[in-house]
Amino acid sequence: MEKSRLSSTEIHRLRRREAELLERIDKIKKRMNETKDLDTLAFKSKLFKEVQDELRRVQDKLAGRGSEE
Repeated sequence: MEKSRLSSTEIHRLRRREAELLERIDKIKKRMNETKDLDTLAFKSKLFKEVQDELRRVQDKLAGRGSEE
């Protein structure tokens, strides 16, 4: 079974989303370093994990693995 190829528009959209997610991860990391409250840190950690999971899905789709969203 052949994997369906992504259109150039879809690749461009995914690359842009990937860049946005990487920037968001960097911002969350910086904010986590500045946070002292444990409850706020736990919340930011949860957000960080969610963004990492989405980034992984985007990168998998770009690599041709996992077409479900």
